[in-house]
Amino acid sequence: MPTAHARIASAQARKLLRTLCNHWRHKFAVEYADDRARIVFDADTRLDATAADERLELELAAADAARLISLQGVVLEHLQRFAREEALTAEWR
Repeated sequence: MPTAHARIASAQARKLLRTLCNHWRHKFAVEYADDRARIVFDADTRLDATAADERLELELAAADAARLISLQGVVLEHLQRFAREEALTAEWR
């Protein structure tokens, strides 16, 4: 299962993670507690995230590389929308 990791700097990291979880909890299985989250998109696809001091740590896993690349964009797009004026960047590795 391919995985990708990213670190996103944000002064509002905890708020962004909480908002992302609340947004997706209506559609996907979401676990959120103590600045840690797991969002399960389907049996083979998940996002693990941790909010720390002014940063988000993300680990995305998917069944194949194409799905992984697609979800990298989806996750960043959602976080950017929730961040509003703050410009976010993620270098997935």
